[in-house]
Amino acid sequence: MTSEFTTRQIDAQPIVSIRTKTTMDKIGKVMGPLFGEVYGYIQQSGQAPAGMPFAIYHAMDGGSLDLECGMPVAAPVAGTDRIRAGELPGGTAATVTHTGPYDDLRQSWAALTEWMKSQGLEPAGAPWEVYVTDPGAEPDSSKWRTDIFFPVR
Repeated sequence: MTSEFTTRQIDAQPIVSIRTKTTMDKIGKVMGPLFGEVYGYIQQSGQAPAGMPFAIYHAMDGGSLDLECGMPVAAPVAGTDRIRAGELPGGTAATVTHTGPYDDLRQSWAALTEWMKSQGLEPAGAPWEVYVTDPGAEPDSSKWRTDIFFPVR
């Protein structure tokens, strides 16, 4: 289930992340370990995450994905060869909240992109999802909240 579509101004946010390529059928198995690795790196740097995990979708080609999994941090952190320090971009984003299982996210994405077209909004960067609910803490997937952000102009 999706909630109301809107646009909002967001501030740039320092992040730590790992970028990889995978396929749609393996995405669930890939993301968990990457989030764990990023979380461990943030802890080693002396910080704590400044928000919930996210995934940036740089490209989707058929079933293949160019995916970046990360977490926000309060202040920039140095990266490594594998772990990238960067930022989520600031600016205008079309956004919607999806409540329910991750398997149903496609419908929320499709609805958001249709809404963007109806509003005359053009994509202006790679979109991302923020996993607001920790599935380890809330086993009922019907209660999981995922916020979707799509930079627009």
